[in-house]
Amino acid sequence: MPNITGNNNILGRNNIININQQQRVKIPDEYAKSLQAFSEAVNDQLKKHNVSKEEAAPVQESINELAKEVDVKPEEKIDIEKKEDIKDKIKKIEIRLRKILPEGAETVATFTPLAPFSKIIGKGVEEIVKEFQK
Repeated sequence: MPNITGNNNILGRNNIININQQQRVKIPDEYAKSLQAFSEAVNDQLKKHNVSKEEAAPVQESINELAKEVDVKPEEKIDIEKKEDIKDKIKKIEIRLRKILPEGAETVATFTPLAPFSKIIGKGVEEIVKEFQK
């Protein structure tokens, strides 16, 4: 990754959904890469379905909330409350994406890059999304 300096650098400026570099450096690398890949997958879907930046703003907000929640140290034991908070943030992203993208396997598959979060929450992310869509 290139060395980026400044206060508000954002990775992927041409995208609708971006990960704030300042927040990214606070997240363990595995989760930061996961969020970046997820954001890219979401951007692909948003562009494919011609979703505007304004329509996607709530999704950006939810991704920012998730990024703040996973500001954990790799060796840190995560309590059940924090696990539930992270799970809730993922569900919130799913709800907001469902409002602007068509339901289906393609949208569920968008969550695949978040697989490392399963280690934190103790349940597969795609399983949570599918469960919630029922």
